[in-house]
Amino acid sequence: MKSIVFLQKRDFLGNRLIHIPFLYALKRAYADNEIIVFSPFESVKFFKDLGLASEVHIYSYGLIRMVRRLSRLKPDLIISLRPRSEWLCLAIGFSRAKVRISFSTPITRGLFTHTVKSDYSIYRALNFLRLLELIGISGKTEKFFLELAERGTLNLPEEPDYFCLIPGGGAGEFKRWGIKNYLRLCEKLKRDYKNAHFIFLLGDSEKDYVDKIQSSSIAKHTIILWNESIGNLARVIGSSKVTIANDTGAAQIAQMMKVPYVGIFSNHDGKARTRIGEWFFKRENAVAVTTEDTKDIKAIPVKRIEKAVQQLLL
Repeated sequence: MKSIVFLQKRDFLGNRLIHIPFLYALKRAYADNEIIVFSPFESVKFFKDLGLASEVHIYSYGLIRMVRRLSRLKPDLIISLRPRSEWLCLAIGFSRAKVRISFSTPITRGLFTHTVKSDYSIYRALNFLRLLELIGISGKTEKFFLELAERGTLNLPEEPDYFCLIPGGGAGEFKRWGIKNYLRLCEKLKRDYKNAHFIFLLGDSEKDYVDKIQSSSIAKHTIILWNESIGNLARVIGSSKVTIANDTGAAQIAQMMKVPYVGIFSNHDGKARTRIGEWFFKRENAVAVTTEDTKDIKAIPVKRIEKAVQQLLL
């Protein structure tokens, strides 16, 4: 059996990560199946590196070209996460795949065998898994990340109580609560929890944070990790009492692992609640913090985040 998955047309880390539970559930359900991922972006080759795809095909616009490509591959199943792309939906409709699945739109309802209405009020990774339910496949967000954490190479001393901090935000400064706020939070947590140690997960965009962390009052209780693998990120996050993060890529790992989590969301444009609907996994051990008014994310007081962390530790 051969399956083709068309991924969303968005090229950032968080978007790639939230496809993982979907692809993992599909792979487990069809262990002997050839799973081919189609995307416009070279970056999705990491799905093959993770063992979640047999092949990765990079495509560009072209209805006739895509019809011919799908005809040569002769897939049994096609799942598209791009229901609003009319040319792509037409190509899939002409593919003769026995089962064609997507979210419900006027064009997919006529060309696909199974559709479901997209639910923008739930965490996006859960929304993707709803597509698989149409063909009797269930999945959990945490499964693959727990496996990756087991295979991680990073070893941490077991004695401290770790707090994981993810202060980045690749989309821009408007997503960043600010390293000064994170350091003030750590100082307060250290006063409340004497055994507290802090792990900062940083990427290339956070190079200037290093000196600030190392010159802070909590420096000797801090570990800085740089551009770690997904497996090691999952290992650190799974070992932490609480993960505190901006709305950024690596934060999705914490959300999908269902660990205690505080998500800090910008309301610079007044649309924070919409973002929280799609990018925050609502559950008992997770808290989303934003401002009710249209304000800069840095206006969120440290005390509010401290209280959210304390709430999760009760």
